[in-house]
Amino acid sequence: MTFRMETLNDKKASFTKNLLLEAARELSETTEVCDISFKLVSDHAGISQRTMFRHFNTREEFLDTFTTREYNELDLPEIPDCIDKLSSYVAQVYQKFEEQPRRVAVLLSADLLPRVISTAAKARFETMERLFTEAFPSCAPSEILKTTANIRYVTNASSWRYYRKNFNFDLQTSIECAQMIVTQSLNHLKNMNTK
Repeated sequence: MTFRMETLNDKKASFTKNLLLEAARELSETTEVCDISFKLVSDHAGISQRTMFRHFNTREEFLDTFTTREYNELDLPEIPDCIDKLSSYVAQVYQKFEEQPRRVAVLLSADLLPRVISTAAKARFETMERLFTEAFPSCAPSEILKTTANIRYVTNASSWRYYRKNFNFDLQTSIECAQMIVTQSLNHLKNMNTK
C-alpha cells in the first residue's frame, strides 16, 4: 500500500509543478518575465505560495525549469548529420520560430536568454562544431570554431528576429539571408580544407 501512496504523491507533485509552469507560460503571454513573481504565478495557478516553494526553492530554480520547458516546446529540429542538409535546417528552424513568436520573445528575455545560452544553445554549438570537424578534417580548429559561431548565430532566434523585425523581411527572405551566410561559411571551410 505504501508503494501506491508514493506513486499517487509523485503524480500529484508532478501535476502541481506542471500547473505552476503552465501558469507562468500563460502569464508570459502578457507579462514580461522580469515581472513574473512567485506570488503572481501561484495566484494565477490557484495554489499557495507555500506550495510553490515546496516545488521550487528559489525564483532562479523556477526560471531554470521554466526556460527548459519553454525551449523544449519550441520543438526545434535536430542539427543535421551532414552539411548538405544545413540549408533545409535553416528553413525548418526559422519556420519553428515563426510559428511561436511570443515564446521566442520570452526565451530571448534578459531573464531567460543566459539560461538558454548556457544549456541548449551550448549543446547545439558543440554538435555543430563536431559536424564541421568531421566534414572538414584538414581545417584548422580556429577556422572550424569561427564558422561554427557564424552558422550558429544565423540559425538562432536572435537572427530570425533581427531579419523579421529590424529589416521587416518576410519569412522567406529571412531564410534566404541566413542560408546565404551558411553557404558562404561552408564555402570558406571547403577552401580552407584543401590548403
